[in-house]
Amino acid sequence: MDNVKPSILSSFLSILKACLIGLVVTLLGIVLFAIVLKFVDLSSNVIGYINDAIKAISLFVTVLIIKKANNGKLLLKSIVAGVIYAVLTFIIFSILNGQVVFNMSVLYDLLFSIITAIIGSVIVNLLNRKSA
Repeated sequence: MDNVKPSILSSFLSILKACLIGLVVTLLGIVLFAIVLKFVDLSSNVIGYINDAIKAISLFVTVLIIKKANNGKLLLKSIVAGVIYAVLTFIIFSILNGQVVFNMSVLYDLLFSIITAIIGSVIVNLLNRKSA
């Protein structure tokens, strides 16, 4: 029983570390996108899609880091990472926005993060099988 808790804790910490790296990738992507927006005028629909693409890339990076750090149960770890990533992004962007707003977009972001992490884990597993 004592061996189980350190294993779960180390897995959780490696997932949290991967999510923090994914969050840094998100923030860098958004800063670069903001610089591009200074020079280019885009509609709000396009901006939303590009923000989603930045999140998807960040979650894919997160899943890749989880795969390199841990073997086994990648799908479950990816789902947990999707939830943690969604919560962290909600907290960070609420701080940046100066207010906390709970609406349906929070739920959509959570579902988007989970589904994207699942898709990322499937892609990583497929790529791993082809290279082996």
